[in-house]
Amino acid sequence: MAKVSRRTFLQAAAASAALPLVGALPRAGRAQAGGAKPFAGKTLNVFMFDHPYPRALKEMLPQFTERTGIKVEMDTPGFIVYNQRADLELSTGSGAFDVMTMTFIFSGKWIGAGWASKLNDFIAKDPAAEAADFLPGAMSPMKLGNDVFALPFVAESTLMVYRTDVLSKAGVKPPETYDELLAIAPKIQSAEIKAYMGRGTNGFHWVWPNFLYAYGGKFFADPPKDMTPLLASPESIKSADVLGKLYRDYSVPGVASFAEPQSAGGMMDGRTAIFIDALAWVGLAGDPVKSKVHDKVSFMLPPGGPAGRFPQVAVHGIQIPAAAKQKEVSWEFVKWATSKEVMGRIAETTTYPAVTRGSVLANPKYKQKYNWGGSDIGALHGQVLTLAGSGYMTYRTVPEFPPIADRVTIALSEISTGQKSAEQAMRECNRDVEGILTKAGHKIRKP
Repeated sequence: MAKVSRRTFLQAAAASAALPLVGALPRAGRAQAGGAKPFAGKTLNVFMFDHPYPRALKEMLPQFTERTGIKVEMDTPGFIVYNQRADLELSTGSGAFDVMTMTFIFSGKWIGAGWASKLNDFIAKDPAAEAADFLPGAMSPMKLGNDVFALPFVAESTLMVYRTDVLSKAGVKPPETYDELLAIAPKIQSAEIKAYMGRGTNGFHWVWPNFLYAYGGKFFADPPKDMTPLLASPESIKSADVLGKLYRDYSVPGVASFAEPQSAGGMMDGRTAIFIDALAWVGLAGDPVKSKVHDKVSFMLPPGGPAGRFPQVAVHGIQIPAAAKQKEVSWEFVKWATSKEVMGRIAETTTYPAVTRGSVLANPKYKQKYNWGGSDIGALHGQVLTLAGSGYMTYRTVPEFPPIADRVTIALSEISTGQKSAEQAMRECNRDVEGILTKAGHKIRKP
């Protein structure tokens, strides 16, 4: 694999002073001398989906309360449940939550509908937010024009983790293409170790696009201008067929229903040889405390195909709902939770390389910690964000994507469990997606 250059990605962060990832967190910018707590007695209701970052925030909440006087009640259901409840909450404007996650695939809908507060004034008045430190590729999905609607806490770049011992024993190299992955699968699979770890449920529409675009396929012709779906193209069918074969023949039983923790756990427990997914999840295989195979894995970009490599990126942020009733208090949490001190602490004390701030990514301590199996995780993370910056991720933020993703998930589940052929499932899927888009007012042309 060609060496990855950090220069292009990190040049914007070069001017940022290296910060100590571990150390005493500074007092809140608005705290007054003598230990005064400017928001004593206030309570925030925070709603985020379950993820390594919110888990870490929960552990740090006493520090936030000590600094500001603000008590925090945080609810973190699973990803699917969160999105269902959040979409309903935001659409009704009840104001029940003061702070919420801005989910990548819903960002276009929620921002476009006016359900998220603009943060520009808060950022302008509060230098402590250090908004310029966020990497452009991470901040972009949180904006509409020049207006900022959330601050990003995670950039889920897709990477591949693989068992160096298993591949070496089989005499094969890490796959550079999905065709190669399919070809080596029977060589690296055994009774104890499956060749490939997939992810079902909400993971289908996250993992499959890595295959889809590599084979030259697309979700839509030219989003958002031309939303004609291309899910029944030969390239789409081919990519879905390859994914289905990996799930059916070379993955663990029941993988089509796995959520993120199950898939990551399978890799960490040594039950599989290759896992392609978001950095926050594949990265757990390198955890020296929790992973049984941490000293037997390495990382690289996901495989490519005839059209090239198209690793996926999902950026999630923290927003203040438009209906929130105490926005000044909410801002204190948003600023704290996405600060370089907190993000740096989480990156150092947990396994969390999917950071969004240039100063954290450029810190020598980050580079030292996230060098797994000879892989520079920061450089790989940066390269994925650079690739995704070319614009191929636009499909994921169109307002109609969430229901389309649900329909694609059904099709890929049917293929992966052998219920339908890739051709039948994707043609039926494309027909239904045309209906979704037509109902939404899009003109669909014959591709």
